Amino acid sequence: MGEGDTGAPKSGGAAQGDAFTKREAAAEEYYVRQKELEKLRNLRQKIEEHKKHLEELDKHVSETMEQGKK
Repeated sequence: MGEGDTGAPKSGGAAQGDAFTKREAAAEEYYVRQKELEKLRNLRQKIEEHKKHLEELDKHVSETMEQGKK
């Protein structure tokens, strides 16, 4: 098989300038970026849930300490 034939990888120069190769690389980068954004959104949501939980625990501790003073 010659260079560029089915199954044969293209050499560096031709592959870098190929519009399909660039489009494919851009699509892959977009996909990865979207997945990373989704993970960040999920992490931010978990952080907010943990903050709320910590506030509830703090409130409970405060109430318990107030009851102990009486």
